[in-house]
Formats: sequence, C-alpha cells, structure tokens
Amino acid sequence: MKNITLDKDRLYQRVYDYSRKSLSFKHKFAVLLIKLSLNSIFGILIYLFIVLLKGYPDNTLLLYILGAVLMSFLIELNWENGEIKKLRKQEMVQSRTLTSLFNDYKLASRNIRARDEFLSIVSHELKTPLSVMLLKLHSELENIRSSSLANFSVHELIAVIKNSEQQIKRLKLMIDDLHDVSLITTGRMDLQLENIDLVAVTKQVVQSFSEMLKKEKSRLKIKTKAAVLGKWDKARIEQAITNLVSNAIKYGEGKSIEILIFKKGANASFIIKDSGIGISAEEQKFIFDLFKRAPRAREYKKGLGVGLFITSQIVKMHGGKIKVSSAPAKGTTFSIELPR
Repeated sequence: MKNITLDKDRLYQRVYDYSRKSLSFKHKFAVLLIKLSLNSIFGILIYLFIVLLKGYPDNTLLLYILGAVLMSFLIELNWENGEIKKLRKQEMVQSRTLTSLFNDYKLASRNIRARDEFLSIVSHELKTPLSVMLLKLHSELENIRSSSLANFSVHELIAVIKNSEQQIKRLKLMIDDLHDVSLITTGRMDLQLENIDLVAVTKQVVQSFSEMLKKEKSRLKIKTKAAVLGKWDKARIEQAITNLVSNAIKYGEGKSIEILIFKKGANASFIIKDSGIGISAEEQKFIFDLFKRAPRAREYKKGLGVGLFITSQIVKMHGGKIKVSSAPAKGTTFSIELPR
C-alpha cells in the first residue's frame, strides 16, 4: 500500500467512471435496437399466424398488434431503466462504502506504524538511562571491591548517586506520562475541580524551571494585570503548563519566552510564545495527536512526544480549546482558552 495515493474523491470517480463506461451509448443503443427488432418480429409472427387462421389480411389487426408490441417494448424499457437506476444507486452506496473502508484502512495503517514507532522510542528512552545507571553503578561497585579504603573516593560515589537520581527522576516522568496516556485513552482520567489562580499556578511552574532556564540561557517573562481565578483541576493545569513551558525552553534556542495570562469574557486565556525552531504547517496538523511527533523535534531533542497530546486532552476535559501558531525558524505560540 506504500504507493497508493488515491484519495476518497479520486477513488469514487474511478468507480463511477467505470459504471458509466459499462453502460455506454453505443452499448445501450445496440441493446435497444435488438429488443425492438425481437418485439417487432414477434408481433409480425402473431399477425401472420392470425392471417393464416382467418385466410385474409386485416390492416386494423396489424395496427393493434404493432401498438401492443410498441407498448410492451416501452413498458419493458421503463422497467429496465428503473432497474438501472436502482443498480446505480447501489453502486454509489457500495463505492462510498469501499472508499470509507479504504480510508479506515489507511488511517489504521498509519496509526499502527505510528504506534510501533512510538513503542520503539519508548523502549529506547527507557532503556538508555537504565543502561547508563547500571554501567556506572557496576563500575563504581568494582572500584569499591578492588580498591583499598585509602583510595576510595566518596566524591565519585556521590557523583554516581546524583546521576542515578537524575536518571530515575527522568524515568519517573516518562512513566507518569505513559500512565496519563493510558488514563486518557481509557477514559479514566478524572478532574478534581477547585478554585485556583492561573497566574499563581503559572509562577510556581516557572519557578521549578529556574535551573533549566539558566542552563539554556533563556529568559522567561510573565505578563498579567491581575489574578485570573477559575474552577479547575490544579494538578492537571500545572501539568499542562509544565509541558508547554518545557517545550518552549527545549525548542526556544535560548531566546526569550513570553507568557500572557488574562481574562477574556467568561474564559481565561493563557498564551506562551517562543522564538525558537518553529513548527511547519504540515507538522501542526498532527502535533496534538497521540503517537505522533514532528520529525524536526525528534532530531532536535529526545523525548516520548506525548506531552502535547496530554496537554490538549487536559484542556478539552476542562471544556477549553488549545491552538498553535508557528512557522519554521520564527518561533511558536500556543494559546489556551479555559472556561472560568
């Protein structure tokens, strides 16, 4: 199926054109001519048979027979036209069904390929930190066993333990994301609504990224005029904002990041802008889909690529909307609107 590029309209057109060719004008004209000839011959035979019985010709009888033959032909023709219309309707229904099945098959094939690729990424991302930890722990254990206490380095052991702690935290985050994906896809993610301030939650999230911002040499500014209160699930809103801030830092190329929070009627608006690598128009079509990750993002940074899917689902569960606006090398803007 790799080289199949037919879309729904083209496939339907091919089926329809085939049906039209099978009922071409020449074919139908020939069929009508044969039927008319057969009916006429049958009428003439009946007339001759009656003439032979009576012994003399009767022009009035001939006209009646010819009229009956013509009427029979027209009735048969009308019936056949009705049957052809029914067959064409059935053909259209079947072609649409075939097209729908074909599109479902293409979608299922794409999802299966995306799932397999996702599972490959997951296994790699989980395996790599574990392998690094085991290698370093094994090396340090061998050093402890083979070295005297005088040559034992507490500093090196502390460094290994710190590295292992970081890797374990990274693994925990990935496992948490996978668990959230499972909750979302099975419809088991529940919201614990409470009155919270979106501005205060955002400031807490940004504070947790202070070290990462220093490392990437990036500045993040929050613009807001007042508290923006609403009834939301605090933990899930924190998670959504965390994913967006993390993405902005990772793909922002060390440039400034801006967050705007304000009231918009009955909604709360959250907008985060970066000036990084950007996202192409084609990639934006599936950026919030599960098992999908933009190729440029895969090349730029490692990760499972489920953060934006989780974020979009959290926003939808709150009755909100999320949008992306971006262009390659011109940065990305994510906009969220949440009913307050």
